[in-house]
Amino acid sequence: MKHPRSRTYFRRKIINPLLALLTMGITPQKLAITVALGLVVGIMPLFGLATLLCTLLGLWLRLNIPALLLICYLAAPLHLLLYLPFIRAGIFIFGADEFRMTVEELLTAFQEDWLRALKKVWLANLLGVAAWLIMSIPITGLVYVSMLPVFRKYVRVPETNPDQEDIL
Repeated sequence: MKHPRSRTYFRRKIINPLLALLTMGITPQKLAITVALGLVVGIMPLFGLATLLCTLLGLWLRLNIPALLLICYLAAPLHLLLYLPFIRAGIFIFGADEFRMTVEELLTAFQEDWLRALKKVWLANLLGVAAWLIMSIPITGLVYVSMLPVFRKYVRVPETNPDQEDIL
């Protein structure tokens, strides 16, 4: 049986400093867009570009890149769950031939010969990315709007001293 102090110690020494680091100096609006973009990029049906895209978005929008990447990586299970539905949605939207592979068949094909598997699924994957692009704007907006009140309530806005002058 764990000692009750070990839970508070873990929270005090690991969880709270990590949360403070990820939310340090960030407004509730920026934190909400960070979560929204991290989630949407994390479910993108394209393997290998999420880290680069998150980093570029974080630099461009001046977001907390570690927090953005953390949300993106936490969305990885959703990425795997939504990979085939995005492809099927793209096929439906653009009227292409049906993609007839299960997740198991897809994983096996990539394990055996990833180049051959890539040639087999590139068009379906492109259609999935197109469907993701179409759906990403409303999903981002929905996540942003739903997370903003939560962050406004629980995240402290960094205080600025009006008497303090900029050193530039």
